[in-house]
Amino acid sequence: MTKPIAIITGASTGIGKELSVELSNDYFVYLISRNIENLNKTKAIIHNKNNDCEIISADISDEESVKKIHNKISNKDNIELLINNAGVAIFKDISDTTVNDWNQTINVNLRGSFLITKLLIENFKSQKSGKIVFINSGAGLKPFKNSSAYVASKYGLRGFASALREELREYNVKVISAFPGAVNTPLWDNKNAEDIREDMMNVKDLCQTIIHSINAPNNCVVEEILIKRNLGDF
Repeated sequence: MTKPIAIITGASTGIGKELSVELSNDYFVYLISRNIENLNKTKAIIHNKNNDCEIISADISDEESVKKIHNKISNKDNIELLINNAGVAIFKDISDTTVNDWNQTINVNLRGSFLITKLLIENFKSQKSGKIVFINSGAGLKPFKNSSAYVASKYGLRGFASALREELREYNVKVISAFPGAVNTPLWDNKNAEDIREDMMNVKDLCQTIIHSINAPNNCVVEEILIKRNLGDF
């Protein structure tokens, strides 16, 4: 039997990589990222599990690049899951935040999710089924200092997902927003966080929690899920 298709952005490292590997048991996974080398590492892990996937190198913040993703996906009627996971984090106070910092953060975290969701939305609507997952952040619910661009992008992402959910209810499409606290992933590389990384959530544990929400049965949907470590925020 042909597996349904899952499309996962930011599949080269961290949360996207782990979700891709775990979900490959039940889906044919399209792995999306700009980093071909790391995508191939994810692909190798999936193949070692005797599961199937395909990699697509793309910049989700670029409209023409996103269109190429659609052209490379076969059996579009089998698309059942989109996970908008790709993101960047720039932590600076507003005085040091450049226009380029702002544009990069908004373009990847918010514009990118819009572009790829819009690309696939007619498939979900015509099928009257499907799931769209937004990997947001605790910063999409609670602001933190020295992260204005990041917080703005994540608040915007929550608003986009919430409005989309209302549009898609009549089409039986589930929209899920996950808001993780600090997770030990490459996102924190070069962020001067080495002294607290071992106390962050484990990416495998986090992804299992997200997968539980994806697998909510029948007409149940986990609309928003806040996931923190037992000790709370740092």
